[in-house]
Amino acid sequence: MKTRSILGSFAVGTLAFGSLIVTAGSSEAVVPPREASEAARCSALYSVSPSVGPDTLSPCQWDMRAISASPSGSYAVNQGKGARIGVMDTGIDLNNSDIMPNVDLEASCVFLYPDTLTAVPAEQVTRGDCSNKQALQDYSGHGTHTAGTVAAPINGIGIAGVAPQARVVVLKAGTAEGYFFTQSVVDGLVYAGDQHLDAVNMSFFADPWLFNCRNDKEQKAIIQQISAAARYAQQRGVLLIAAAGNEGTDLNHPTTDEISPDFPPGEAITRRVRNNCIVAPTELPGVVVVTATGAQNILSWYSTYGNITDVAAPGGSRFQTPTPDTTRGRVLSTYSTTAADFAFQVSIGRAFIDSHGNGYAWLNGTSMAAPHVAGVAALIRSAHPDMSQGAMAALLRSTSTAQACPAALDPGVEFFGAPVQMCSGGAGNNNFYGKGLVNALAAGTR
Repeated sequence: MKTRSILGSFAVGTLAFGSLIVTAGSSEAVVPPREASEAARCSALYSVSPSVGPDTLSPCQWDMRAISASPSGSYAVNQGKGARIGVMDTGIDLNNSDIMPNVDLEASCVFLYPDTLTAVPAEQVTRGDCSNKQALQDYSGHGTHTAGTVAAPINGIGIAGVAPQARVVVLKAGTAEGYFFTQSVVDGLVYAGDQHLDAVNMSFFADPWLFNCRNDKEQKAIIQQISAAARYAQQRGVLLIAAAGNEGTDLNHPTTDEISPDFPPGEAITRRVRNNCIVAPTELPGVVVVTATGAQNILSWYSTYGNITDVAAPGGSRFQTPTPDTTRGRVLSTYSTTAADFAFQVSIGRAFIDSHGNGYAWLNGTSMAAPHVAGVAALIRSAHPDMSQGAMAALLRSTSTAQACPAALDPGVEFFGAPVQMCSGGAGNNNFYGKGLVNALAAGTR
């Protein structure tokens, strides 16, 4: 869920048209466009035709097929036209032609200021001024990835999003290092309400605390500030959607927090937490909570879960492909070529550039799951322009494909020594999947 958990300290490579020059020490390696070979590998891995979808990398989009977002599914009847979805994240790659056609640049805004910790100068703006569009540039990559999953257009290149005709409003509240501090989150939520956006995707937790405890004055104040901003947005019709988290724990029975405070670096302590401690914005009232699955529709080994889960969506797992694949079991989406870790991701085979100069990356996490649900929300809004945000959430749940507790956990739990996930409840109502795996076709045609 936290973007910095996937960031490296590697310099970004120098871009040339049609190729990427990755600099490592004193050596340089030219990496040619890879979309054709990547699509061929995915076609073989998932036993699908190279023409299974509308765009060149569609064979790699197991995630879209899992939720019936495909030419034979929702794409044929509803592509989200007319919907406006906020993506509160680390910005957008302004040069990526596989997502920018669907970005509402005029409405997009940055909420990072000169006093925002870890924000680089290029992404700092005057509070309340949305005129600096260059500050939207994504130096993390995470925001470009989530935006592409929501609404990358069907254009014959790259990937297609869940709602390929929806409009994305970029709400840049995360810094280049992936931190989302309280003031930025609050301002982004209030702005979303002012804009009357249809939904907002939130694939983060508000720093510096994973769990904010009400018996602590500072943490209680954070809960109050973000809660008030969330209510403001919801009262203006905004459906809020959040990633459950990547700690593999049961949010109904939290016991320890080992990563807080995560700023300044090195200050984290191990502390006991109880039910008076919550993850914000995930556990706020009315927020749609999304857990992550892999290609076999099993809860991903890292996914946090609990009875607060509304629905599940593809987030990826290397262990759930037909043949285990450390790269292609993840979710493929657009990525920023100005991300700090782009050259590193290329070097390990998890990112590449296409012949149009667009970056793509394979990532996994509940961060990747939540935007699938935001895309389905766009389909609902397109079909029901006057539906309330509460009714939209109910329709998301009621049209999901019921999932029973799995017979066995994702093998990653044992492989990584992750917390053992404990499923309880029946098909269509359990703490792993909530009401089930989100279904784009069912939701978009109801």
